[in-house]
This record gives sequence, structure tokens and C-alpha cells, in this order.
Amino acid sequence: MGAIYYVLWHMETKMNIPDTIYQHVKALPPAKALEVLHFVEFLESKPDVTQEPAANEALAAFLHSLPVGQRSDAEINTEFQALRDEWDQP
Repeated sequence: MGAIYYVLWHMETKMNIPDTIYQHVKALPPAKALEVLHFVEFLESKPDVTQEPAANEALAAFLHSLPVGQRSDAEINTEFQALRDEWDQP
């Protein structure tokens, strides 16, 4: 069943997520049901990682401040050559 049809089917049957998971796990053999339990326990042990909007904005501002596309290849090559010349001096 495609993902969209699956979502629509759940909306029509008004099943919530825990009920849906329960229905699936009920149909599994015990070994696979135990794997599901272990996966749920693993998810519970993971910390929730959500970035603060301010962190996202700071990252976006930093990325926009980078000089990408603001200099031509010739300008960059000239700058590198100047550094090479400086390093070659005794």
C-alpha cells in the first residue's frame, strides 16, 4: 500500500498512532515483535535533538556572509599567487 493511501486509510478508520502500531505488532511473530520493542526502547533512550530557531538563523546568517561567488577566479588566483610569493621570500 502506498504511503498516501496508507495515511488516508488511517484517517478514514480514525486509528491513532499507538493503535496502528499495536495492530501491526499483534500480527508479527514474537521474535519480530521483540525487535519492535527494542527499537522503541532505543528511540526512548535517544535525546530529542531540536535546534533552536536562533541557532538556525545564526547559521543562515553565517552562510550568507561567506564570500561565495563574490570574487572571480582571476581575483582568487592573484591572491593565492601573492601569498605564494610572500612565502617564497627569504
